[in-house]
Amino acid sequence: MIELIAIYVVTGALVGVTAGLLGLGGAIIVVPFLVWQLPQVGVSAHQLMHVAVATSLGLVVCSALVSGWNHHRYGNVHWPVVHKMLVGLIIGALLGTFIARLIPSAALQLFFGFFVLIVSSRMAFPKKQVESRSLPEGAQLNSVSATIGVLCILLGVSGGSLLVPYFNRCNLPLRNAIATASVCTFPVALTGVIVLMFFAPDNLIMPKHSIGYVYLPALLGLVLPCIALVPVGVRLAMRLEVKLTRRIFATVLFLIAIDMIYEAGKALWPLWQG
Repeated sequence: MIELIAIYVVTGALVGVTAGLLGLGGAIIVVPFLVWQLPQVGVSAHQLMHVAVATSLGLVVCSALVSGWNHHRYGNVHWPVVHKMLVGLIIGALLGTFIARLIPSAALQLFFGFFVLIVSSRMAFPKKQVESRSLPEGAQLNSVSATIGVLCILLGVSGGSLLVPYFNRCNLPLRNAIATASVCTFPVALTGVIVLMFFAPDNLIMPKHSIGYVYLPALLGLVLPCIALVPVGVRLAMRLEVKLTRRIFATVLFLIAIDMIYEAGKALWPLWQG
């Protein structure tokens, strides 16, 4: 038990620093950890990923809230962008939670994994922009926001892993992109976790101290060290050079991509063989 608590603390602390520094909610760290840990408390294999993603989203809600608030204190959040994207992100998150129950996401994960590899390479080795780009307006921006919301839920990633490259591509300075992505991540994760907590199937079998797909002991064990370390990540983001921060984020995206491709490959391999 002491070892498990120590692992929770270390994992939560790592997620907190990552959330503050890079605008990530930490799902890429938490989900693999929970996939390893949850079977030990009786979560069955066929619902393991659902529980891991739902519990991780609960943590993302907390880390994104604290990270966004700290970035706001430094004046880094571009609030007009948040306001424009809010409705689309929420609608996308709602669609994502219901679509996730209906279709397997392995093929989409594989496709998106290669996409993230391309994004990470461009973040690490950016090309000089020939023309200025800006965020779209109206229906186009709503479509982009909704698509990002759907992908965040289906792929089990935080909004930062999608929004930071997108904002950066639209010429939002990297520091502002990270801060704004932290705030935008909050409504996506909150929408997803509410649906997965209170609209789970009636025949769902979960360990004690669970609400819907969310396993509360794991969530509570991770959330305190996570919140405590978010301000450290934010201060690092303020002090590090933009070029170094860009490369750190590119490395995180690369790890996300490799994880997606590996997990999707494992799921699809039997189909290819058959």
